[in-house]
Amino acid sequence: MLLSRHADPLTDAPASPDTAARGADPERTLPTPLRPWTRAMRRLTSLLAPHHAARKGLLQLDDEAALAGYPRHIEGCPEHQETLVLRGRRVQMVSWGDPRRQPYVLLPPLDATGRDAMAAWVRALTASGYAVVAFAREGRTATTQTSTLLDTTGDMLEVGRRCGEAAAVIGHSLGAMSVVLALHQGLRAKQAILVSAQADPRAALQRFVDRSGMGPRVGARMLALLESRIGQGLDALQAHRIAPAIGIPVLVVHDLLDDEVPWDEGERFARHLTAARLLTTLDLGHHGVLNEPVVLRDCVRFLQGEAIGDKVVSSPNLPYGLG
Repeated sequence: MLLSRHADPLTDAPASPDTAARGADPERTLPTPLRPWTRAMRRLTSLLAPHHAARKGLLQLDDEAALAGYPRHIEGCPEHQETLVLRGRRVQMVSWGDPRRQPYVLLPPLDATGRDAMAAWVRALTASGYAVVAFAREGRTATTQTSTLLDTTGDMLEVGRRCGEAAAVIGHSLGAMSVVLALHQGLRAKQAILVSAQADPRAALQRFVDRSGMGPRVGARMLALLESRIGQGLDALQAHRIAPAIGIPVLVVHDLLDDEVPWDEGERFARHLTAARLLTTLDLGHHGVLNEPVVLRDCVRFLQGEAIGDKVVSSPNLPYGLG
């Protein structure tokens, strides 16, 4: 199944006020290309002071990957806020609807663009009878050091224990990877949706190093610093190592022309999750998938039990789903 931004609109696609305001073609933000002199200076710094360059690069990676939180003040959707103290850290939790009496959908933190796009999802989910619960660490914003992937996973597990089994959990990009890690570590949810999911943290780090004009020595030092920070090797977090243990229905949504996380990473999740289906879009981009009303409609239909997307068959002797 392939959805395209340029295809004829489906007549039963829900109209989104956000989409109507932006128009049918959501604006995509592409990374700013490095100027030649900037790339040359970074190369020189990498050669002369690779450890310093690695530390600076990790701070830049933090800025790019910072999770801005969750949607706020959604028109027509009253919200309830509370502060949780979880193992010495403070987590802000917001809910729309009543997760104690309704089936609820859990959302991990999003980056700034995803946070804004997710408002339409909250409206659609609450209109379909779900409560929605989102959370973010207090004091962690796009202007401060981002929480690590494992921090977000741990927070999600704690919120899940507090609220009980979720009807579904939905994550985008790095948040989608944290969803898979949380499910692998015992998060209770009946279904999951992974949008533009990162399946390989090591590959994501290498893409950042290449894009930033850093050399292999700096990349190796950044890898060592990052693994020291999270207390675990990145290889252990790859999709083919953790996904097979997850048995709940999962819808993987990924754009074929995603310019931030390659489509094959979503496809890899779809191959190795035991009950997953893959919904491929075309020319929507990494964040544009969240803004597309047809995608949102199909995700709600998936949560209601419909078969959305395609089943991807894998082979145990092809660990990355190639063939």
